[in-house]
Amino acid sequence: MSASANTLPARVLVIGGSSGVGRRVVEELTARGSRCAIGYSTNDDAARTACEAAAARGIEPILAKGDMAKAAPELVRQAVEGLGGLDGLVITAVPVITGRALSLTAEQHERITGVLMWGLLDTVRSALPHFEASGGGVVVIVTSLGARLYTKYYGTLGPAKAAAEAYVRTLAAELGPRQVRINALAPCLIDDELHTSYSSSARDFLEPVARRTPLRRLAKPQDIANATIALLGSDLAFVTGQVIDVDGGYSLMG
Repeated sequence: MSASANTLPARVLVIGGSSGVGRRVVEELTARGSRCAIGYSTNDDAARTACEAAAARGIEPILAKGDMAKAAPELVRQAVEGLGGLDGLVITAVPVITGRALSLTAEQHERITGVLMWGLLDTVRSALPHFEASGGGVVVIVTSLGARLYTKYYGTLGPAKAAAEAYVRTLAAELGPRQVRINALAPCLIDDELHTSYSSSARDFLEPVARRTPLRRLAKPQDIANATIALLGSDLAFVTGQVIDVDGGYSLMG
């Protein structure tokens, strides 16, 4: 008996698709024949550059501009209008607010939870009718090992990412009967501009983390993009509600 062909969702909104992991996801999807909407909030130049890079490899994406913490339904509307429907959703967006938990201001807390908690819920809920119209859908979000392992510069974001992972489990149970699955990927440090911008001394802790990782390097955006593509594919159609570490074995080291 021959194995069935792995298929990817035909129309995918990638929020955070203008840079880093999200941009790589868009490039991989469009190169494989999926149509994508790049969801972004402010940086028009980065979004256009990401669009051009993806078009050079595959189908040209469309752009969907908006703040998922405040206007998730509008982001989804733009994607659906431009793509003619929606079958997949990827969320890699994260507010770059770092430091210890005790240093958080009320405004920072509102921004972090607005994106990682309310924004996640509102975006998935806004996409749901369109998934159902397509016969089902798939969602992948990127969280972090910092949701479970303490890191001093991540005290601001870690608790909210832990809440996002709790939403993945809850939503998997609620969305499953509607043929929508949702999973998360939890990387360790990623060697890209976003992560090195977390701290002026970023390089001081990136190298020790790489040495401690069994595979002896940090994750690259492409590593996380590859795992995202796998979770989006029909080969993993019976996987939902999971948080999968993509960390080169770092979490094994205690």
